[in-house]
Amino acid sequence: MLRERSPLRRTLVALGVAVVLVVGAGYTAVRTTAPSLGATGPTGVQGTAASATFSLAGREIRQVRYHDGSTLDYRFRLTNPDGLPITVTGIDPRQRSARLFGYAAVRSAEGQREFTVPANGSREVHLLLRMSGCESLSARAGSFASSVLVRTERLGISTGSVRVRLPEELHTGSPREAFCPNSTAESRPPG
Repeated sequence: MLRERSPLRRTLVALGVAVVLVVGAGYTAVRTTAPSLGATGPTGVQGTAASATFSLAGREIRQVRYHDGSTLDYRFRLTNPDGLPITVTGIDPRQRSARLFGYAAVRSAEGQREFTVPANGSREVHLLLRMSGCESLSARAGSFASSVLVRTERLGISTGSVRVRLPEELHTGSPREAFCPNSTAESRPPG
């Protein structure tokens, strides 16, 4: 003999199914919708003896003096136009280094390796770039770093990686032999 279900039980089952569907749809939306991050000023650098900014053909360029083995600390504001907070968990390992800049880390102004950018807000961050490789590049040749690929999460769920275009293109030139300590006559191409 079949027992008839009570209206309360049917309502609770329907409510449970609805909750599972909403949570599943929310998870799918968070996981499959790529976040958007931007970068703005004010900007600044530490770790080099000199830097200057200039515009060239509609591009903002920050020229920095190369210092082999030194770490350049580039400061800017990371913006989040999204309606949910976005957590940056580090630089994506697929980030390719620029010729004279190795991408070392991205951190909050407080030094945290993982940090959250608030919804519809911004946060000061520091991009650390290791200056190296001058011995494989001719003197006065240059290198640019214009973006960084960062890993992200929303609500604790990985959302993949986002390429952030820097507010300025960072440029440095390969120094003459006297300032490139590991260079040899064979390591550097003529130039």
